[in-house]
Amino acid sequence: MGRAQKLKQQRKEEEAQRRKEEKKESLRRLLTIAGFILAIGVTVALVLLVNHLKKEEAGPKVTSKLVLETSKGDIVVGLYGNEAPLTVQHVTELVNQGFYDGLRWYRVEDFVVQTGSHYHSLLAEYGEAEPDQAALEEAMGKDQGVVAVQDEIGLSNLRGMVGMAKPTDPQTQQPQADSATTDFYILKQDAVGLDAYFTIFGKVIKGMDVVDALEATDTITAARME
Repeated sequence: MGRAQKLKQQRKEEEAQRRKEEKKESLRRLLTIAGFILAIGVTVALVLLVNHLKKEEAGPKVTSKLVLETSKGDIVVGLYGNEAPLTVQHVTELVNQGFYDGLRWYRVEDFVVQTGSHYHSLLAEYGEAEPDQAALEEAMGKDQGVVAVQDEIGLSNLRGMVGMAKPTDPQTQQPQADSATTDFYILKQDAVGLDAYFTIFGKVIKGMDVVDALEATDTITAARME
């Protein structure tokens, strides 16, 4: 092989080596960029997760628990003593008096179940039959003997939330302010249209399957605080 050919071959090999090095450098740059993008993605994901956890922690704090033993199973309600202190104290006192023991879930609809009234519970028990007048008066007296609790409106009416029911004003057809006494409801569906009128004082933290299965023939066999 002549000198000219050797030089040509050498330049060709050098060019091939240069291109090889350039490809390696390009690959290193791509890997560096990909690693940088991945690191950013992981950082963003961690920030979003932390913010989500902080948001969850910033929600209402459960200060005590109400256990409703029903004919379908137990329902555990976490009570929000910081957001609705008057209502939680009111309900706690009723529970400790045994007020809710034996009452029926007399209102069962697609979006809500409700209980808390001896009068309505007795009517539901008798169905189309006429209850004894003395029994009706006794049940009514138990309900009317409970004073109303002041509204503590603020939390939203979402599935699983527990709120105080109130009578409707016959003139305005709106729930009467500061009129809740004994009746409470558990939502099976979101009902944010109620937010302006009703006090939410807790949320079901165990037993929503029981809530979903309740019928108008079911009862609260016993209620207790934990």
